[in-house]
Amino acid sequence: MIWRLLAAGVLVCFLSCVLSEIGFKGKRAIGGLAIVIFALAALDGAADMLSAVMELADDAGISEAARCALKVVGVGYAFGITSDVAEELGERGVSAAVTNVGRVEIFLIVFPYFKEILNMGIGLIK
Repeated sequence: MIWRLLAAGVLVCFLSCVLSEIGFKGKRAIGGLAIVIFALAALDGAADMLSAVMELADDAGISEAARCALKVVGVGYAFGITSDVAEELGERGVSAAVTNVGRVEIFLIVFPYFKEILNMGIGLIK
């Protein structure tokens, strides 16, 4: 799977360069589409890995923390890929906005834990 993705990446770059040389103006669209296709292909095998991680987290008694960490990683990748697609299509403003919204979403996911840690610290001081 890895080698196919790497070969496809090189092929898309080559194809994009060749089409650009002959005057094709859709180079950005090819790049954006390639990013989406590669991201979906990479996610294809992620289900098995996620279930194994959650099983280990349940066994260790940290399932809620592991679930939060996986959410943060997933949200980070989702917003990162979306930002990359927007950047590839020449939409730098949209890319920056997507990145900032992703940061806010991650903060909202971890805020309950942050609040709990602050309350524990305040409890230790009292």
